[in-house]
Amino acid sequence: MITKEQAVQEILKSGKDQEYFVNNFCRIPHSVHGLVRFDTYTFQDQLLIDLEKHRFNIVLKARQMGISTIVAAHIAWLMMFHKHKNVLILCTKLQTATNLVKKVKAIIKNLPDWMQIATISIDNRASFELNNGSQIKASTTSGDAGRSEALSLLVIDEAAHGEGLDELWTGLYPTLSTGGRC
Repeated sequence: MITKEQAVQEILKSGKDQEYFVNNFCRIPHSVHGLVRFDTYTFQDQLLIDLEKHRFNIVLKARQMGISTIVAAHIAWLMMFHKHKNVLILCTKLQTATNLVKKVKAIIKNLPDWMQIATISIDNRASFELNNGSQIKASTTSGDAGRSEALSLLVIDEAAHGEGLDELWTGLYPTLSTGGRC
């Protein structure tokens, strides 16, 4: 068991260092072993650094590298340790976007009880909100997706496969105008 002082120190350290948070407290499903500690690869750690360092990131990747999972862990960290963050996940198919929201939700729900400094207050299939005001929504890459939002983070999954990305970006870029990231 962990003391209150230790819990406070771990929460403070995790809030300042997302790599520490991900590698020590995030649990992810494994096809054989069930729920396991997220033990990141070097390229995943570098992606966490890049997501914090750069406002806009484009990731060229192969399948089954755990990029969606590390992005989900980043979003969980962002939402847990920062109030009033607004995250939008866009994919060509709603089910794909919803699956990423589901990963974020699972990471948050599987944190140790003492680490859950923000809890889910509104819970839907394609969205949820924490009691600290942070929220996440899933949507498709339709022409009007996210246009009325002020976003903290926009994730466009498989952007190369979406039709009309230029038009979509023209509509979405203003939603990031207050400093949001993509």
